Order: sequence, then C-alpha cells, then structure tokens
Amino acid sequence: MHFCRLRSAHPNPELTLNGTLVPVVEQTKFLAVIFDNKLTLLPHIRYLKEKCVKALNLLCVVAHTSWGADQRTLLHLYRSLVRSKLDYGSVVYGSTRESYLRMVDPIQNHALRLCLGAFITSPASGMCVQANEPQFYIRRRMLSIQYSLRLGSSTSNPAYKTVFNPKFKASFSSKPNQIPTLGVRIAPELEKIGLSGILYLGYLFQPLLHGC
Repeated sequence: MHFCRLRSAHPNPELTLNGTLVPVVEQTKFLAVIFDNKLTLLPHIRYLKEKCVKALNLLCVVAHTSWGADQRTLLHLYRSLVRSKLDYGSVVYGSTRESYLRMVDPIQNHALRLCLGAFITSPASGMCVQANEPQFYIRRRMLSIQYSLRLGSSTSNPAYKTVFNPKFKASFSSKPNQIPTLGVRIAPELEKIGLSGILYLGYLFQPLLHGC
C-alpha cells in the first residue's frame, strides 16, 4: 500500500519480489482493522457497521415481546455481540473524522432500544442512564485514556515514543484543520486527571533511564 494524501497526480512506487512486481492495493486488513491508502478508515467504519447490523438482527429475534429474553439477558448479549465489536480497534479508528464516526454511534442507541423495550423517540441519553452504559463517544474516549495509561506505564513499548512524542503537539497546533494523533487528542483528557505531564516526562527521561 502507498499511504499518501497528495491530491496531485503522482505514481505509485514499483517494488519487485524475486523479479515479480508487487501489486499496489487501495486497502488491506491488518489485525481485523481495514486501512485504506488515504488513512480515512472509512472502509473499516462501513465494515464495522455491517458486522454490527448482523448482530443487531440476532438481538431483534431474541428481544421478542411475547417470548423473548429479559432485559438483563439482552443487555448481556448486547455487550457480548455488539459492544465488543465497537470497542475493538476504537483507539485506531477513533482518529477518523467525526462525520464518519456518526455512522456507528446510532448502533448503540438501536441496541439499547431493543434491550429496554423503549420507543423510537426515546432520548439516547436517558436510555444510556437506564442501561448503565455511557454514550459511545464517551466510551471511545474512556478506552483511549485506558490505553494511554497502560502505554504510559511501559516506556519500553515501541509505541510509547510515537504516541507521547512532544514534537507532534507543536506540529498539529499549527494545523488545526488536520486530525491530530492519539497522544495530542488525549492530552486534554489526561490533564484533567493530572497525568499528562507525567507521561510526557517519562518520554523526556527515557534516555536517562536506559543509560542507567
């Protein structure tokens, strides 16, 4: 794959393996996450929505009004069949545009309506309170914070330097229209709990620690 966002025409690199030209593809799946050559992650969002809709169809059958499962069982099925799919890779696909993320946000609302037997006009915030589930955009932020804290506790992790590199903050501050990296996006959330400075200090003192 040739990852590039240039709009002007430019040729793809030609790579050969044992004299055979390696074909260039526009998207590929890696660890169940679909990456496209523009890094929009839109193909993965569409794939994720399709998988969740199939799980919702199963939930519709089990949530029958006359012989279906009770509310507790339905919520357990939602967390096992639907929410687990939405959670997987959310730290990665959460870096896409907000308009793309809105494609998967209604999935949780639909599932909670089935589990709670709520009307279609029921507000999403009220259903989340009744089901003891945060709205999914909040859950994505929570999962990103948890991942950042786990990563911050292991400075030897190769991803640590990439996520918490201070130079990215200066780069994206001059480009407000571009979507920042995970470390830049999550920094305000970590500052609220007083951990942002600690994680970045770990990056700064990492060479000294390795030298000891």
